[in-house]
Amino acid sequence: MIVLLKIFLLRSFVFPQTTNIQVLLWELASLVIIFGLLELTKPRTTALFWIINLLLSTYFMANVIYYSYFGQLLNFHAILQFRLINELNTSIFDLFSPAYFVFYVDFILLFILQPFISLSKRVLPFSRFEKSPKVTTFFPSLTHRHKTTSAYYHKTILIVILLALFLSLLNIGFYSTKDNRMAMTRDVGLFNAQGYELYKYLSKSNETSLKSEQFNQAAVNQLKQIEPILWPKYFGSASGKNVILVQLESTQNFLIGLSVNNQEITPNLNNLVKQSLYFSHFYSQIGQGNTSDAEFITNTSIYPLQKGGISTDYVDIDYPSLPRLLKAKGYTSFTFHPNDVTFWNRDNLYPALGFDKYFDKDYYRDEDRLGQWGSSDEILFKKALPILIDYRNRNQRFYASLITLTNHHPYVLPQHKKQIMLPSKLEGTTIGNYLSSVNYQDYALGKFINDLKVANLWEDSIFIVFGDHFGVTKVMEREHKDTLTHLLGREHDVIHALNVPLLIRVPGLKPQVIDSPGGQVDLLPTVANLLGVTLGQQITFGQDILNHPQNLLGFRFYHPEGTFITSDLLHMSGSKIGHSLDNRTITRNDEFFLKEEQRIKSLMQLSDGYLQYLDHKENASVLLNQ
Repeated sequence: MIVLLKIFLLRSFVFPQTTNIQVLLWELASLVIIFGLLELTKPRTTALFWIINLLLSTYFMANVIYYSYFGQLLNFHAILQFRLINELNTSIFDLFSPAYFVFYVDFILLFILQPFISLSKRVLPFSRFEKSPKVTTFFPSLTHRHKTTSAYYHKTILIVILLALFLSLLNIGFYSTKDNRMAMTRDVGLFNAQGYELYKYLSKSNETSLKSEQFNQAAVNQLKQIEPILWPKYFGSASGKNVILVQLESTQNFLIGLSVNNQEITPNLNNLVKQSLYFSHFYSQIGQGNTSDAEFITNTSIYPLQKGGISTDYVDIDYPSLPRLLKAKGYTSFTFHPNDVTFWNRDNLYPALGFDKYFDKDYYRDEDRLGQWGSSDEILFKKALPILIDYRNRNQRFYASLITLTNHHPYVLPQHKKQIMLPSKLEGTTIGNYLSSVNYQDYALGKFINDLKVANLWEDSIFIVFGDHFGVTKVMEREHKDTLTHLLGREHDVIHALNVPLLIRVPGLKPQVIDSPGGQVDLLPTVANLLGVTLGQQITFGQDILNHPQNLLGFRFYHPEGTFITSDLLHMSGSKIGHSLDNRTITRNDEFFLKEEQRIKSLMQLSDGYLQYLDHKENASVLLNQ
C-alpha cells in the first residue's frame, strides 16, 4: 500500500484538492494489475519488489519536477528523450526540492532500521525476523512461501487482476475527454491514463488515410474561414532585403515596457517597438519540442505534434520552408546556435528545413560560456556579424536565423553580466534572476543592432525578433504569485504564458502596433508577403496577419487538444468559458466553443496528416518541385 500512498503524494503536488476516494480506487485498481502480475512472475524475490518500488518512486518524483517546469506530467515521448537530461541538469537541480525525498521515505526508514533488524536477528535467532514473509509494496500478506505454491492462489490473483483490468478499461472507455491528458490523469488515475496513452502510441498507424489531393491551401483556408487576397497590403515592402531573424529564448511579451526601480527591463526592445511592426497579441504554439519546435513552426507554417518533438520524430523530410522559398529567389540561409547541434537532433532538423549551413558549438567553441548551454548572447551576435558582412560583401542575399541561449532556466547570471540593480526583495529570487537574464539578453541584442548599423546592414535588412516560449514556469508562478501580480497588474495566467513578442522592422515602413492575434504558424506567410515572395503551391497552416485580422490559433501538448485563440478570446478545451485576451472578461457560449473546438481539431488533424504525407520522400519531392 506504500505505493498508493506515494501516488496520493504525487497527486497532492499536481492535483491539490481534487483527490477523492473514487479516484484513489481507480489508482488502486491499476496497482493491483501491476503488482498482481509481479506476484505471478518467477522467481518472486523481495529484491524485485524493492526494485520496482524504487523505479516507481523515481518516476513519481520525476513527474513532480517535470510538472514544476512544464505544467504537464511525463509521457512516453518525454521518457524516450531521457538522453537530453544531461543538458538540463542545472534546471532540474533548481526545480528540485528536499520535500521530494518523501517519495523515498520507505527506503530511508529501511536504511535507518536495518542495523536494528540485523541486531535483532543475532540476539533473537528464533524470532519472527527469521520467518518473516517477503517485504513487498503491495501484496505483503500474500507472499508467504506456502501460498505461492498453491494453484488456487495463482488463480485467485489472476481473477483479481482481470477484475481490476475490466474496471480500469470500463473507466477509461466511458471517460469523455480523452484528448485532455492532464484531466484524464486527474479523473481516471495516473497509470490508467498512461496505459491508454501507451495503447494509442503502439496502435498509431504510420500511414495517413488522406489522399494527396486533400492537401491544398483551399482546404486549409476553408477550415480557417479566410479568403485569398488578390492585392495584399505591404506586398514586397522588403523586397530584395536580407532577412535577419532573432529567436529570443524564454521571452514573454509582458516584459516589453516593464520597468523595475525605474529601470527598463527591455530598453532596446522598447526602442525597437517604436521602429517596427509590433504584434502585441502574438502567441507561442510550441509542442513538446519546445525551442526546436519554435524553429520548425516559424520556418514551415506547420503545426507541431500533439506529443513528441518534430526534431526527433519527423526530420528525414525535405520540408517546404522559408529557406527553400528564399533559395528559389537566390538567397543563402544559415542559422546560428551556440549549443551542441545534436541537442534536439538539430543536425538533422536544419538540413530538413533547408538551411544551407549552421554554426553551432564547433564554431563558437564555448567562448564566454554562460551556464551549461554555451557561449553568451553577446558572443552569439558578435561572431555571427563577420559571416553576415562576408555575404553582403559578396553581394549574396541571405536569411540568417540566430537563436539566443543565455536567457534559459534557471536564469542564473554571473554578477559582472548583470546590467540592472533589482530591489532587495527580488534579488536572488527566480523571478529576479529571470528579469536580470532578460535584461542581459536585451543588452546583447542592442549591441548587435548597433553593430549592424555600423556595418551598413541595418537599412539593407528586414529585422525580425520573436519569443520562442514562456519563461515563467509553473513553480515560479506558484511561489511568486504576489510578485508577478504586482509587476503585471493582474495574476500571471495562461494568456501571459502564451503571449510572446513579435517585432518586424522593415526599412522605410511606418511603425505601428498591430492588435490582431497571430501565432508562430503565421510568421512564414507574413514575412513572405513583406518580401514579395508568392507561396505558389506551398501549403501553410498560418496566415498573413497583416492582411487577415480574423484568426484561429491552435495549441498542443501544454494545453488540451482543441484549445484555441480567436480574434478576441482564449478557450481551453473541456471548459465552458472563454477569457478575453485584453481584460480577461469571462464569456460563456457552449455552441460557439464546441464549433470552434471541432474546427481547430480538424485543422491540426489536417496538419498531422500533411506531416505523415511528407514523411514519404517522393511526396515531399513532388511538393518542392511544384
